[in-house]
Amino acid sequence: HLTSPSLRIVDLRDRQNYDAGHLPGAVWFDRTALSRTCTDHSVTLISSALFASIMGRLGISNPTHVVAYDDVWGMHAARFVWALWRYGHGQAAVLNGGIDGWEDAKQRLTRGRVLSYPQQFVAAPDATQRADMLWLVSHARDRQLLLLDVREEYEYVAGHLPGARHWEWQHAISTRSWAMVHNPEAMRDKLLAAGITPNQQIVTYCNSESRAAHTLLVLRSLGYPKVRLLDDA
Repeated sequence: HLTSPSLRIVDLRDRQNYDAGHLPGAVWFDRTALSRTCTDHSVTLISSALFASIMGRLGISNPTHVVAYDDVWGMHAARFVWALWRYGHGQAAVLNGGIDGWEDAKQRLTRGRVLSYPQQFVAAPDATQRADMLWLVSHARDRQLLLLDVREEYEYVAGHLPGARHWEWQHAISTRSWAMVHNPEAMRDKLLAAGITPNQQIVTYCNSESRAAHTLLVLRSLGYPKVRLLDDA
């Protein structure tokens, strides 16, 4: 599908890495442009209007199929895809294995900046993709609610949201593989053993939403239908 006019490939790596070689047809995107830093230093997703404007400049319209990739097991790409889902664009996915998997498969890279022909993107916010603090408070008595802190252990120990369980995002990956989920069947077993089950309403969170988005995509790929990301915009 590389030459399909309905496909937009988005590179979420650092600019110098993109300039050194990228997937054919891939546009570079500054991943920090998705974030709004609040006065309390928390990070949230930008507004729907600003997001729609940025996607349009990237050459993404509502019918466009989007594939995003990076070089950190899909962590940054996951947040980009989740942002598209959040604003009503369902035809988006992460390239499993990222650019490292692409190169391991002996696929070619190209150089040079890829320009986009502006498109119109209409945002249609999907409330089921996120949870804010008010949503958490209103569901505090829900026995099926599971708040999942996916940061590193030292971050969790230093302070976490009340009742949150710790499950580090890196449990899904392996240094022996570039895949977002190293061993899906084994991962399902580990999640069930940890008491993380598909019938629960799961809310993932971290500091900047990227690790939380990675875990969200991993859980959904493993058959967990009710997963939201904590975004208190």
